[in-house]
Amino acid sequence: MKLKYLGTAAAEGWPAVFCRCDHCERAKSIGGRNIRTRSQALLNNDLLIDFPSDTNHHMLMNNLDLSAVKYLLVTHAHLDHFAPLDLFFRSKSYYAHNLTEEKMYLYGNNEVLEKYDNICREYTVEPKDQSIIPAFLPLYTPVRLGKYTVTALKAYHAPEEKYPYIYLITEGNCTLLYMHDTGRLFDEVYDYLIKNNVKADIISYDCTFGLLKSGGGHLGLDSCALEKDKLFENGISDKNTRHIINHFSHNGGAIYDEIVPIAAEYGFETAYDGMEV
Repeated sequence: MKLKYLGTAAAEGWPAVFCRCDHCERAKSIGGRNIRTRSQALLNNDLLIDFPSDTNHHMLMNNLDLSAVKYLLVTHAHLDHFAPLDLFFRSKSYYAHNLTEEKMYLYGNNEVLEKYDNICREYTVEPKDQSIIPAFLPLYTPVRLGKYTVTALKAYHAPEEKYPYIYLITEGNCTLLYMHDTGRLFDEVYDYLIKNNVKADIISYDCTFGLLKSGGGHLGLDSCALEKDKLFENGISDKNTRHIINHFSHNGGAIYDEIVPIAAEYGFETAYDGMEV
């Protein structure tokens, strides 16, 4: 399994588009890994997680063939994770020729599918031959998607949605637990992971709060550390598991160069745009 972080920021990006705070100004000045775009990840070359408005930029910066993506998993319907307008440009008659994959399958909760359906209804003049197949993913139900087994787990985030997802994804003998956006995991998530003897090789943690005290529907380094310990205590991770923090807000108090050594003390790697695992 190859996991590529295409974007590693929260909704506002980093530097945020209109912001002149110290954290944004320093990131802009130093550049490099301190520059972050909206959260998105790619498994191998055919499974995409989330579809923000930065998707076209991610394609350009990473020289990707996004027509090879067969499966699109969306965590929830918030705009920074699902901006479906660009999905129109998968139209074979107008915008997309010589596709690597004839069809793309879009998976998510009811709010995600409703958002996609609404935008299709709104833009009636646009072509409808994108060959996108939307499908609902039920919670706690492993679904086979080609070489992957994908299970949607309940995220602690966005109470207006029923329910936002985090994802458990297995390919061969490798298992990824992808936890964006969420706060502390529900007991029922632990119950499922323990009951099914899940052993995670890679765990990707929401770290929106960064160095701030965390709470609510996101994690920070403080609660990431607590979650990491709990996952280990329950046998879901072990000494070989890679723990990676991701999804950073400029409000979190530290640019990439500053948070890396602090996170390392807790046993975390720090994601950056373009990072491959």
